[in-house]
Amino acid sequence: MTESMSRESRIIALTGVSHFFTHMFILIFPALVLPIMREYDLTMAEVFPIGFMMYFLYGVLALPAGYFADRWSKAGILRLCLIGMGISSISAGLSGSVFGLKVSLGLIGLFCGLYHPAGMGLIAHEIKQQGSAHGINGIMGNLGIASAPLFAGLALFFGDWRVVYLVAGAMGLIAFGMSYLLGFEETEHHDAPVKKSGKERSDNILYFGILCGAMTVAGLTYRANMTALPAYLELRAGDVLQWLNGIAPLATENAQTGAVGVMVSAVFLFAMAGQYVGGKVADRYDLRWSYIVYQSMSLPFALAMAYLYDIPLWFAAAGHVFFALGMQPIENSLVSKFLPKRWLSTGYGIKFTLVFALGSLAVYQVSYVEKLWGLEYLYPLLAIQVGVIVLLATALLIASRKTRPRVDNSGGG
Repeated sequence: MTESMSRESRIIALTGVSHFFTHMFILIFPALVLPIMREYDLTMAEVFPIGFMMYFLYGVLALPAGYFADRWSKAGILRLCLIGMGISSISAGLSGSVFGLKVSLGLIGLFCGLYHPAGMGLIAHEIKQQGSAHGINGIMGNLGIASAPLFAGLALFFGDWRVVYLVAGAMGLIAFGMSYLLGFEETEHHDAPVKKSGKERSDNILYFGILCGAMTVAGLTYRANMTALPAYLELRAGDVLQWLNGIAPLATENAQTGAVGVMVSAVFLFAMAGQYVGGKVADRYDLRWSYIVYQSMSLPFALAMAYLYDIPLWFAAAGHVFFALGMQPIENSLVSKFLPKRWLSTGYGIKFTLVFALGSLAVYQVSYVEKLWGLEYLYPLLAIQVGVIVLLATALLIASRKTRPRVDNSGGG
C-alpha cells in the first residue's frame, strides 16, 4: 500500500483520517443533547455545559501538544490521538451517570486536542502545495463534522445514545491500527539562514497577535454554532419533520432527533465544498484579502438564521458554514506566514488553544442565551462577532501592508 502512494500522499492520508475522527468525536455530543436531556430529566440549558470540559481540554492541550510535536514526532502524536479517542468514547458509552459522562467527554477532548498542532504542523513542514493540502485536510475534518450528526442520527434509529459512543470508539481503535500502514520518515527542518532585523521580528509578532485576536473570536463563534445547531434545527424545522413523518413515521423522540441529525449532516456538505474552494483560493490569492472576504460573506447568513424556519433556515446554515468553515485553509496558511518553521507546531498550538480552549466558553454563552431569551437570539450575537473578526482581519491587512505587500502561498512567507 505505502509503496504505491507518494510520501506526501501518505502524510495527507494520516493527517486527513486523524482530522476526520477528531471532529467526529467532538461533535457527537451536540447531536445527542436532546436524548441525554430526556434520559436524565435535565433542561437544555443544563445539558449544554456537560460538554464544557471536553471543549476546554480540546483547546488547552493544543499548546503542549504543539511543543512536543516539534520536539518528538508529529505522526506519533496523531496515533496517540486516535487510540485515546477510541478508548475514551467507549468509556462514554459505558458511563452510568452525568458525572461519568462528563469525565469521559473530558478525556475525548483531551485526546482530540492533540491533533491540530501536530496535524497542521506536519502539513506545513512537509507539503509543498500547502493551501491545497490544508484544503484536503479541511475537507476531511468537515467530513468528520458532517458524519457526527449523521452517524449519531442513524444509530438513534436502532438504539440509545450510548450505542453511538460504543460504535464510534471501536472505529477509532480500528483507525489507530490502520495508521501504521501509512509509515514515513519525518524530516528535520532548520530555518534558512536568513537574518531578520529586530523590527521585522517584532512586526511578525504584531501581525500574528492581531491574527490570534481574530481566530479567538472565530473560535467562540464556531463553538457556539456547533453546540446549538442540532437542537436549533430540531426546534425550528417542525414542517420538515412533519413531512418526514408522513413518509417514514418517526416512532420515537430519538428517531426524530436522528432525522434532524441527517439534516445537520447535510449542512456540512457545503462546508466541505467551502474548504475545497478555500484551499484553491489560499494557493492563488493574497491570504489577508481572502480571509476578509470569506469572513464577510458568512455574516449575512448567520444573521438570517435568527429569522428563518425549515428549509430556508437549512440553506442559511449551509451558506454560513460554507464561508465560516471554508476559510480554514486560508487561516491555517496565514498562520505559517508569520512564524519560523521550527515553531510551526507550537504556533498552531497557540492558535488552537485560543480557538478551542477559549472557544469552549461559548457553551455557556449558548446556555445563557437559551435560558434568558431562546436560541434564536444567539445568531444576531454571532453575526456581531463575525463583524469583529472582519474588523480585526482588516486591521491585519492595514498593519502589514507596508512591510508585507503580498502574503500568499505562491512566493513563500
